[in-house]
Amino acid sequence: MGLLEKAKSYREKLIVESLSGQSDLFERKPVTIEDLKILKDYYEKVLSEKSLPVGTKFSLLSLVVKVAEDVKYFSSIESIASTLYTVLSRVGFNVTGIGYFYEKFDVVYGTIDEGEVPSWFGSGYYVSSNGSTYFRIPGEMATFVVAKCSVSDSISEDVDMVISRCFDILSVALKLIQNKSGDVYRFYGYRNALVFKTIRNLLEDTYIEPKEKIVMLSYYFKEFFGLNYVIVFGDGMIPEVAFGLPFDAIRGLKIKEDLIGRNVNSSQVFDVDFSILFGYGAKNIAFVRLLDKVIGMGSTYDLSSVIEIIGSIA
Repeated sequence: MGLLEKAKSYREKLIVESLSGQSDLFERKPVTIEDLKILKDYYEKVLSEKSLPVGTKFSLLSLVVKVAEDVKYFSSIESIASTLYTVLSRVGFNVTGIGYFYEKFDVVYGTIDEGEVPSWFGSGYYVSSNGSTYFRIPGEMATFVVAKCSVSDSISEDVDMVISRCFDILSVALKLIQNKSGDVYRFYGYRNALVFKTIRNLLEDTYIEPKEKIVMLSYYFKEFFGLNYVIVFGDGMIPEVAFGLPFDAIRGLKIKEDLIGRNVNSSQVFDVDFSILFGYGAKNIAFVRLLDKVIGMGSTYDLSSVIEIIGSIA
C-alpha cells in the first residue's frame, strides 16, 4: 500500500472513530468535502448491501456530498426547498409541504399552514407535533424554511447525522441567497446595528429587574457575536438559563473562579464535565462577568475580544 492509500486509510479510521465518539477529530478540524468523500467510500464498502427505506442503493453519505456539491448552483429559495425535499425523501420521509418565512409565510411546495408550524425548535432542527414531523432550516434574522412530513417515526442515528450535516450546508446556502438578494434587512451589518442598539437600551433601562436584564442581554450577545450558545450562571456558579443548547445537558455543570475572563480552547480541556460544552459546535468557550452574574459562551472562534467588549460595555 502506497503512502497516499495509507494516509487515506488513517484519515478514514479517525473519521469513523470520531463519528462513534471515540476520538475528537471533528472538534479539532472542520469537516471537508474530502472527508465526506472518504466517508462515502467507507459506507459504500461496508454497507453495500444496505438499502434506504425507499429501496434504493443511494448511499447516505453520497447524499451529503451531493448537497455540498450542489450548493454552487443554488440561486433561490425554491432551489433550497427542492434540495430539502430530496434529502428528506431519500431518507424515507413523505414531505407534504414546505414553507418559507421572512416578513410573511409563503408556501413553496404542497400544503402547510403557518399556524401549525411549532414556534419552538430548541437547539434541534426537527420536532414532532400532531402526528407530523417538522424540519427547519434557519436563515438570516429569524427567517427559516420549514418542511412538514407525514411520517413521525423515530430517526436512526445514521439518518440523524446525515440530515444534520445536510441542513448545516443548506442553512449556509440559504443565508448566502438572502444576502445576495440586495435587501439591507438581511445583511449582518444592519442586523448587528439593531441588536447593538437593543443592547444599549437594555443597559440603560432602569425599570427591568437585574436578573431579567442579564438574561435578555445574554440572548442579544448571542445574536450580536454569532455565538453557538450562551449560559447564565446563578448562585454557586450553577446554570440557570441556556440559549442554544439543551439545559438538561449542562444542569449539573459548575465552574471555577479561575476560568472567568479566559478563552478556553477544546484542546486545553481535560475535565469530563466541561467536555460537554464542546459538543454543540463550539471550539472555544469563555466565562465573563455581566452585572452581578457570570455568563458562559461557546463559539467556533477565539473569544478573547468578546470578553473585552462585554467587559467594556457592560
